[in-house]
Amino acid sequence: MRLTATAAGLLFFIFSGIAAYPQANLVAAPQRHLTIARREPSRILPSAPDATQANGEVICGITHLGRCIKDLGQDDKGIFTSPLRLKSKDGYWLAPLGAATGLAFAYDTDAEAEIGVDANRTITANKIANFGSFFATGAEGAGVYFLGLAKKDPKLEETGRLGAEAVIDSGTVTVVLKMASNRQRPRQGNGQGGFWPFGTQHWEWDSSFPSDHATATMALARVVAGEYPHWYVMAPAYGFAETIGISRIMANQHFPSDILVGQAIGFLTGNYLLHNRARYRGNWRETMATRVINSVRPFSNARAHVLGVSFEIPFGQ
Repeated sequence: MRLTATAAGLLFFIFSGIAAYPQANLVAAPQRHLTIARREPSRILPSAPDATQANGEVICGITHLGRCIKDLGQDDKGIFTSPLRLKSKDGYWLAPLGAATGLAFAYDTDAEAEIGVDANRTITANKIANFGSFFATGAEGAGVYFLGLAKKDPKLEETGRLGAEAVIDSGTVTVVLKMASNRQRPRQGNGQGGFWPFGTQHWEWDSSFPSDHATATMALARVVAGEYPHWYVMAPAYGFAETIGISRIMANQHFPSDILVGQAIGFLTGNYLLHNRARYRGNWRETMATRVINSVRPFSNARAHVLGVSFEIPFGQ
């Protein structure tokens, strides 16, 4: 139980920082940028389709791989030091996330017992999950980037580039937490998902907590949804991430808490990249789809063993 609490404390320390850093230091610039966009739209989409420079600096891309490495290093530094920039308002989202994660930990083994084991289902679920692995999602982001290059579409190019960067950045956080938690998978040991069950005598870098599939797919989905904030883009993007997450549970590879935490890391990392790197993202705060997402509220009933979310659909303005 102490190990579970320690792991939870570590991940919330990272979570809070990922969200707090861009909001405290990077929101102002994008907001000014969006104001310019409404007044002079031509400034948002530069005349050069491949847009290799911004403010006199080169942009990460196939012709500037050194810049990509530099950006990734800066991102990791910002992410891992961002908890030092916590503010009291971060409790607004930390509290419900903490409650949801705590309940997920409490009912992990019950959920796994309900799912059971089915060989055919496991094979199917693993085939689906292959599309959401770290390497697959990175390749998918790169594919979008090269499609943008071919179509001379700088926004599509940026979407693919930032998507791939988000996958890599979130993967770094996931690897650190995997090594720190050393959690057993559902079909390992006694099936209880213990953290460091054998102390330091046995260690695995690819432990169960959190799910790298859930992290990578949600990171990519967040960038795509942020760049194209329309329901017909956001629904498939987030639907893909959720499908991959569920497939990992159905394949008995992860507990629900592994998926929940992985998706939280992916979402917050994607959000970080949108605030820090994006130049073409739309005014996502004003879309109906985003208002629906912002209206999501987790709820729980410990006596009834119920954990879920509620949301509102704002048909009006």
